[in-house]
Amino acid sequence: MTRDRNEGAHVQFCMVLVAGLAVAAAAGACSATSGDDESSADGSGANSGSANGGSGGGLLTSSSGGSSGTSVGGGCASSSVTADELPLDMYVMLDQSGSMDGGNWTAVTTALSDFVQQPSTAGIGVGIQYFPLLDGPACPVVCFSDAECGACAPCFGAGTGIPGICFNQSSSSCTVSEYAQPEVAIAELPGVANAIIGSMASHTPSGGTPTSAALQGALDYTTTWANSHPEHVVIVVLATDGDPTECAPQDIPGIASIAASAVASSPSILTFVIGVGSSLTNLNDIAVAGGTQQAFIVDTNQNVTQQFLDALNAIKGTALGCTYSIPEPEMGNEPDYNAVNVEYTPGDGSPAQVFPKVSSAAACGAEDGWYYNDNANPTQIILCDASCDKVSADDSGTISIVLGCATVVK
Repeated sequence: MTRDRNEGAHVQFCMVLVAGLAVAAAAGACSATSGDDESSADGSGANSGSANGGSGGGLLTSSSGGSSGTSVGGGCASSSVTADELPLDMYVMLDQSGSMDGGNWTAVTTALSDFVQQPSTAGIGVGIQYFPLLDGPACPVVCFSDAECGACAPCFGAGTGIPGICFNQSSSSCTVSEYAQPEVAIAELPGVANAIIGSMASHTPSGGTPTSAALQGALDYTTTWANSHPEHVVIVVLATDGDPTECAPQDIPGIASIAASAVASSPSILTFVIGVGSSLTNLNDIAVAGGTQQAFIVDTNQNVTQQFLDALNAIKGTALGCTYSIPEPEMGNEPDYNAVNVEYTPGDGSPAQVFPKVSSAAACGAEDGWYYNDNANPTQIILCDASCDKVSADDSGTISIVLGCATVVK
């Protein structure tokens, strides 16, 4: 069930009124609409139902107009609204090491420029920072004269007729707090697009690859941002063309553990990885630890700009596809997070099914389910991968967020 950010998902809100052990199932309760609010408080035309085990909830089978289906709870009052997908905020940590100089840098920055100018990205928040940040001026790596090196002179190998190397290269910063300060702070597109494009135009690749400091800084920034924007989906996009060369930890398992910690923390931050070049399979370990299954690898023997743009669009869709806000209960009641269920109604007319709740993403396994982004203070409902894949492949299916019945757990 693919959705554009601005189209929204059809999400149903079913309020259950319980009198003793009897639960009345209203005709048409929890039926999808195009967004017009409907309610039925008198139960007219309703069929009767009973709660399983007298639990004040449970699965009820109800029928209306000759059709039958299974719903969590049923109810004598219901309403359906069209819910917008949660806002997405993306913080790009872009590799500007010396090895990116040349065609790859041009291709990647062109792809990012195209991405932030796409009509489909309007409303998304984007910010950017680069690594390495240098403790001194950025200087070209390759040179033919001292003058070309500027503050990084002398040019080692000048006068030989072959490219030399600027000798006094600035060192890369390993200070995490510097990477936690964005050059362009997260702001909504299209308004921030020109600032991001102008920022990239002012940078020249130089230096090494301090991946650990850059990633930790990006996650620190996005964690702070997510805490102040709890209704948003906030992610990091790490784009690099090589393995780390500076700053501790420098090994892939150590860097992967940084990404894993951010996933396990509250709020949970996912790390998406885009690798530019060949022999970058190590980056998959960072992506897996960051909760995103695998890295996007851009083949530099093909169209780098298009591949990088495709990766950004795939990340946008993945990050938003299966995350929902928790609806407010009607009549000003306090939300009961132990009385929330997620029901999927396939578009082919087959019976609805209730996805069970699991404790976390790690508890999903290969089965259907959903979990809260934060069990202590939930603001989002996130589908497990198996359920997300099922729902995303169903263009006409619907997801219902059902309030008022005891949560079905795995």
